[in-house]
Amino acid sequence: MDKLTCIRAFVSVVEAGGFSSAERKTNISKTLLSKYVAQLEQELNVRLLQRTTRQINLTTVGRNYYEGSLQLLEQLDELENAAHETHSKPKGKLYISAPTTFAERYVMQVVSEFSREYPEIDFNMALTDRVVDLVEEGFDLALRIADLQDSCLVAKRLCNIPLVVCASTGYLQRFGKPEHPRDLAQHQCIIDSNFRGGGCWGFEGVDEKLNIVGKYVVNSAIAVRELVLRDHGVSVCPRFVIDNDIAEGTVQVILADFKIPQLGLCAVYSHRKYLSAKVRLFIDELAAHFSGNWMQS
Repeated sequence: MDKLTCIRAFVSVVEAGGFSSAERKTNISKTLLSKYVAQLEQELNVRLLQRTTRQINLTTVGRNYYEGSLQLLEQLDELENAAHETHSKPKGKLYISAPTTFAERYVMQVVSEFSREYPEIDFNMALTDRVVDLVEEGFDLALRIADLQDSCLVAKRLCNIPLVVCASTGYLQRFGKPEHPRDLAQHQCIIDSNFRGGGCWGFEGVDEKLNIVGKYVVNSAIAVRELVLRDHGVSVCPRFVIDNDIAEGTVQVILADFKIPQLGLCAVYSHRKYLSAKVRLFIDELAAHFSGNWMQS
């Protein structure tokens, strides 16, 4: 018995919802599919499927075996693809999720350079500040600006993302400049809920974290920037979002002696997936592009 053939037949039947449907999808006769599944059950000495005249249902053992079989076949397919890639130029689609503002300003340059070197790789990019489920939503890779604590994912840190406390020049002229983090209690604050902790701001050199009460709570760094520019308060913001405003003098960095711990830009992928050549190469391109002090804090 070719067990792999039997496993593929079993998975096909489950995914199709029956032997007749699987026959139409695989071009393998339902008699032969039934034979393969029966051989697999005989080899395992367990019942995988409960069959009736109208439908099939997985047994408890069958469901566990089906889920394990999916992972096995996925890994086998990826290994075969990887072996093929060693003898050919990488090609195919890269499905990537990345934070909107950062990707628009910095990642698209990397995509452009990478595409010139590997023209047979196509990009399907979802720019969103939402944390996507890589496995469920079918992404090969996600870029995240965060302090990652998810053990289900593999994360390669590409660079630091400096955070600064800032306010507009107009706001500071009107309400004064805080000299210590504790002074923030007397100021109107803007909170970016994308960051872990939200309104819980920690500063180097200050033992306790401050629970900031903000008049505005938004999940967009661009929205935070707009509120800051319109004199609505003090915020913690990624430096890359407001660096031009700082250079123009419309926004000022405050509390510079009390730095906020930096976040990291990470390339994230599922440890369940064999890393294909195209994903590996793109991560290497990102790492090279963002290496060193690409943005000073």
